[in-house]
Amino acid sequence: MTRSLPVQTMMPNPSSALSPMRNFDQPSVGSVICGRDLLVLGAAVAHFGRGLSEDVLAALSWALLNRRGLSEGADMGPAAQAAGSWASALLSDPLEQETARALAVFMQVLAGGVPDPIDGACRFHCHDETPKWADKMDIRAIVGPYLFYAPISKD
Repeated sequence: MTRSLPVQTMMPNPSSALSPMRNFDQPSVGSVICGRDLLVLGAAVAHFGRGLSEDVLAALSWALLNRRGLSEGADMGPAAQAAGSWASALLSDPLEQETARALAVFMQVLAGGVPDPIDGACRFHCHDETPKWADKMDIRAIVGPYLFYAPISKD
């Protein structure tokens, strides 16, 4: 004997269906994010996070968005356009699985679904690098192969 499922009489609220399961603070991104920003920043996350865990992808996403929020990275688009490998990864057909995974994590961060694991950091480098700018900043987190930094607080 087959049983029929009850018919749903009300449609689910579409806004709640699209909401992240957890609602953390959304990143302060400075100005409005446009489609080009999504592609450029998502491609940067994919480039620096290739093959790394989702925790690293989230930390990279937050660093890029935090930097943009401080207006230090508001004009990242033109500079990143020169790096054709980032854009070509996003425009490939079909989209590579690693790139799609990085974009998914980036979008989840942007939507407020992931807390900031790097405490406002806006710059990062690999463990085996020692850039000069790092001496003038506070280290905030170590996630995967990256050290994350924020401007020195003026307290």
